[in-house]
Amino acid sequence: MSSRHYAIYGGSFDPVHIGHVTLAHHAVRECGIDKLIFMPAHISPFKQDRKVTPGIDRCHMLECILKYDPAFCVSRYELRKQGPSYTVETLRHWSHLLGGKLSFVLGFDSVVQIDTWYHGEEILRNYHLITARRPDTDYGLGAEKIGYLRDMYNAHITVMDMEPIDASSSEIRRRVASGESLEGLVLPEVEQYIISHDLYKDS
Repeated sequence: MSSRHYAIYGGSFDPVHIGHVTLAHHAVRECGIDKLIFMPAHISPFKQDRKVTPGIDRCHMLECILKYDPAFCVSRYELRKQGPSYTVETLRHWSHLLGGKLSFVLGFDSVVQIDTWYHGEEILRNYHLITARRPDTDYGLGAEKIGYLRDMYNAHITVMDMEPIDASSSEIRRRVASGESLEGLVLPEVEQYIISHDLYKDS
């Protein structure tokens, strides 16, 4: 078991969209991950002032996508833990629990700000970070910042060669509230869950 490579992919996933799924797929394939754990946050420290869909719904939407990759699974650890979900605390817990190699998957916009996170230096020094470009992010400035993080903290950061996908949870919520199509933004099972449970109608 100690030779296995695990990764945690944290976030609100409100809802999980095609960009999340594609990033996770690429991480599994390109970084040799045996098990990728989607970790929906109870409350993101950066979103404490925003209404968040109940964790049970966000988990069920994530469970809709598990069949697309045998390496995918979902944990309710942060939801059960309650309170703001600090990444460093989750990584400490799972590193001790799992053994083996533990990586952290995150969006490009997050990795360039991670040194400002709670105990961000510890994350940078102790864990392999996996990301890919986003369409709405200045890659030149981002690459410069990643170079700084590598030099400053001896950080192991992998930026995968992946076609940027223009999808965001906030845009999906807006479209649902406006009665617009979600085609190309979420997988069909997730769209059906959103419709059948009347999610985001008042977003």
